[in-house]
Amino acid sequence: MERDLIDRALSELEQSIDARGKILASKNAPWDGRVLLEVGGQKLTYHYEVKGRIDRRSVLLDIKARGLAVPDGLLVTTLLSQELAATCRELGVQFIDAAGNAYLNNGAGLYVFVSGRRASDLSLNPAQGVTITPTALRVMFAFLADPSMLNAPYREIAPAVRVSTGAIGKVFDTLQARGFIAIAPTGDRVIAAPDLLLGEWATGYLSRLKPKLKTYRFSGPSVQEFSERWMPEYRESAWGGEKGAAIHTRHLKPGACTIYIQMDAPQALRDLVKDFKLKADPAGPIEVVEAFWNMDWFADKFPTVPLPLIYADLLGTHDSRNLGVAKQIASEVINHVRH
Repeated sequence: MERDLIDRALSELEQSIDARGKILASKNAPWDGRVLLEVGGQKLTYHYEVKGRIDRRSVLLDIKARGLAVPDGLLVTTLLSQELAATCRELGVQFIDAAGNAYLNNGAGLYVFVSGRRASDLSLNPAQGVTITPTALRVMFAFLADPSMLNAPYREIAPAVRVSTGAIGKVFDTLQARGFIAIAPTGDRVIAAPDLLLGEWATGYLSRLKPKLKTYRFSGPSVQEFSERWMPEYRESAWGGEKGAAIHTRHLKPGACTIYIQMDAPQALRDLVKDFKLKADPAGPIEVVEAFWNMDWFADKFPTVPLPLIYADLLGTHDSRNLGVAKQIASEVINHVRH
């Protein structure tokens, strides 16, 4: 769980003192790795050691004795009490923890000392927190749409799918506990079971995330006319469902239209209704769904939404004619994740 702990510590440090952190690829034996911190306009490279729970001074004395109390040494841990944080300062052991506490003093003008912060959930036990929540589903969507997000900083993941940085660490714990992701020998996260992750995402989206989204159904022009006349706007709207699948595969004649739009701007839906003279109809063939992610991200498939969402939409139709196309799209998603 080393990678999860340091990612969480960097995320909390950002919230605590407005710093930035990035794990560097190379390792520096005998330490656990290297990290770049940007604090107060300075860029500082540290070699770090990750420790779980530290509850006594003797552990810090041992860390100092092994050579970490140097200007480029950094301890990363879960939570240090105020007393132990003060001990680190006394011993010259720089540290950051997963609650946003820190002691940084490189002897060249940088000095930071924060203690007393507590986090609401510091559990790094993979046996806990195994529920796939709507927040987890948002993050899973990001990983399926763009697997590079697995190793992105929390501050990049959070705005992409509109979750808090504080929630991301627990999502990683959950996905690792369920066996969906794993840590490679390089230290990077990888999707261990892409087919299972996609299946969990699709069923979870339909049953737990989509019901929380603003969703409207309308009748109006025929499906064919609407699909020919309506044009999505880049990073503001896109085709999902059967029309999205038809655009991507050219193997389906849409019997209904699903579109996703950013509803931050109230006029987006009003303009759509006005332009096409749509009428509210619970059984109507035109479905408008709130985009739950920031459409500035994952726009490489425009004019359609990302393929994992089209796959979920097709399953949600419960229409046998869509299952073959859904299977084809699932294969593409799985291959993309693996490569």
